[in-house]
Amino acid sequence: MGASVNAYWPGIGEEQLESQPGFYNDDKAWGDWMAEREEVPAVADALGRLGAGALLSYKTDGMEDDEVDWVSPAQLREAAERLREAVRAGSPEASVILETYARNHKSPDPVAEDFVRDLEDIVALTRWAEAEGATRMTLEVNW
Repeated sequence: MGASVNAYWPGIGEEQLESQPGFYNDDKAWGDWMAEREEVPAVADALGRLGAGALLSYKTDGMEDDEVDWVSPAQLREAAERLREAVRAGSPEASVILETYARNHKSPDPVAEDFVRDLEDIVALTRWAEAEGATRMTLEVNW
């Protein structure tokens, strides 16, 4: 089953949903990781220790906007950048995160390399969202 991951904020237009940058690796790996991490409390702990807790923000089918833990584009970008640097540095906190991502990793490229690409795609999404006027956002995942 495929997954789609988009930048989302209250009031986002259909054209904005259709025209935003995508994921180099396809959305599936990141979407699967978003689901997998819910089952592994150590991932949320590691993200918190890294100062990357904003990556826990999400929206999915059936959630109302008032149920979302919104973050600013800058907060989401900084979280992605912090995690990217932790992965590149081989930090212990990054290992549980990468193990969870690897559960559904299908690419011939190394897990860390694909994960870093996804983080860079999130940075690009946050910059695009800011340019579109978003002051708060999340990542929406649907399967």
